[in-house]
Amino acid sequence: MVNLAPGFVRNRWQRSVLGRFPGLGKLTVSSLLSETADEFASVALIWIVLVETGSPGLAGLAVLFRRAPEIVSGPLLGAWFDRWSPVKLTAIGFAVRGIAIGGIALLSVVGTFSVPVVLGLCLVMGVTNPLAKVGTRVITPLLIPRRELHVANGVLTIGDQFPYLVGPVLGGSLAGFIGIWSLFIPAVMCLAATLLVLGVRVNPAAAPPVSAAVPAKKARNGFVTGFGPLITVPVVRAMMILTVIYFLSYGPLLTAVPVFAEQNLGAGGAGYGAMWSAMGVGALLGLVMVPRLARFRPAVVNAVGATVWGLILLPLVLVHTLPLALVIMFVGGFVWAPYASTEISVIQNAVTAEQYGAVFGARRSVIVASSPTGAALGGLLLEHLSAAQVVALSGFACVVGGALCLCLPSVRATKPVPEPEVAVPAKPEPEPEPV
Repeated sequence: MVNLAPGFVRNRWQRSVLGRFPGLGKLTVSSLLSETADEFASVALIWIVLVETGSPGLAGLAVLFRRAPEIVSGPLLGAWFDRWSPVKLTAIGFAVRGIAIGGIALLSVVGTFSVPVVLGLCLVMGVTNPLAKVGTRVITPLLIPRRELHVANGVLTIGDQFPYLVGPVLGGSLAGFIGIWSLFIPAVMCLAATLLVLGVRVNPAAAPPVSAAVPAKKARNGFVTGFGPLITVPVVRAMMILTVIYFLSYGPLLTAVPVFAEQNLGAGGAGYGAMWSAMGVGALLGLVMVPRLARFRPAVVNAVGATVWGLILLPLVLVHTLPLALVIMFVGGFVWAPYASTEISVIQNAVTAEQYGAVFGARRSVIVASSPTGAALGGLLLEHLSAAQVVALSGFACVVGGALCLCLPSVRATKPVPEPEVAVPAKPEPEPEPV
């Protein structure tokens, strides 16, 4: 048994990034609440629209209205963060999401459920979603010194990964158990996230100028503003190429895995859900690697990570038992976990603070467009190939994409940010003995 000295836990906490920057904890918890509510509502809404209308088409339309508008609104609303208070804009994003979800629940409870109104509220959520998604990435550099952004982004990613693990489970089970009343739960969670993020105090001076080759003249805010650095800054361009390849390659798994679970594993819906849960657990635990990987070149870390993810996925096509498939998905999630926080850190260190909102808004647009495209591609491939072959193509594409990005000079040239010097409290000098 290990005996910890008195105050050991407290000292470790005080030396951690959360202990030294309380605002990061508030931001992480608010993001966790809001994103869990979003995942909860995504699953619950499908069930509720199906129950109320009996139309799978309308349920799919509600999902489309909640996601597709981000492709256009992401770059536009992202630029707002470069002009106005990012904390207030993020709070507005959380609040609108909660009000819209609560409004749908209220309409059904009072017996005035209307498909056009519900679709309109879904559209409002889709348009304003970038305020909630982009805001946390803009606020973080205003809380944390540049040298510790990589670790801070890893902590903040908990608010992205954990909701994928619990949100759909809660939304599906509670929607089936208590029906429309379940939507009031994510609405309250969004309200709590709004109040919490309003308590975050930022310091604009915490985001110093960087040495990246960015235009000296500040670009005007507009739809194309954020896409400029994604194209002109070499390392950001390389990371976005890898991200597009990654998400296009990952998308086919969304359509192939349920078929694979049925045909190759004989596991059905339960096995399908277990596979994604295994990946979610691995992704959550994999965040412990973020501080260690911060010592290496970040762009190289992501390129190698994409390659390794593909190599881990390839043996899945030879598996015919569910337990072994769960192990592979868990390891894959563990390897994938640091990807988002590493990419975000690269962007934050490669562009100026005045461009954060526009750039992350444009990045959101690219991601939202890439993943569904990959899923649609997977559906087309399944018309001509087996599920195992589609999984193999997905893994192979990741291997090729990661290897090609490793060949880019801008990827290999990106150096890690120097580790911060954490001040160690000095031991008090002993008092002189009385004479």
